[in-house]
Amino acid sequence: MEIIIRIACVFVLLTFAFRALGKRELSQLSPFELVMLLLVAEIVSPALTAGDESLTGALFGAATLLCLTFLHSLLTYHFRWFRSIAEAPPSLIVRHGRISEPLMHKERIRPDEIFSEMHKAGIERLSQVKWGILEPDGKMSFVRADGEETEEQQDKTPV
Repeated sequence: MEIIIRIACVFVLLTFAFRALGKRELSQLSPFELVMLLLVAEIVSPALTAGDESLTGALFGAATLLCLTFLHSLLTYHFRWFRSIAEAPPSLIVRHGRISEPLMHKERIRPDEIFSEMHKAGIERLSQVKWGILEPDGKMSFVRADGEETEEQQDKTPV
């Protein structure tokens, strides 16, 4: 039972920690951030099982983590209040060709990152963007001011 409580405590702590860290895709992590993420796993892992290296302890630990992940998924799907706590909402980072500097600073997104994502979407100039949205998963989506589809939208169109 102690393993279940330990894992639940760490799960809750990490859920809030990642929420506080903001929206970042794994591919957007700097090498330093990736190393820090790996170090967190190394630091936390001994505390999860309190030195219990038995198969039973591992199975209870894995089952607890999977159940908590499933429960988290259910709660975020069914309850808006829980989703607002556990997941960051989308952010309108570009509006009618203008970057929202307060949101850019809050989300720690640099202008060059926005321009890079625009170019990937086939958008050359900021004036071509009606809306630029930083999604909860850390990806950026764009709606063009001229109504044309972005490169990403064209890639998703079935052939």
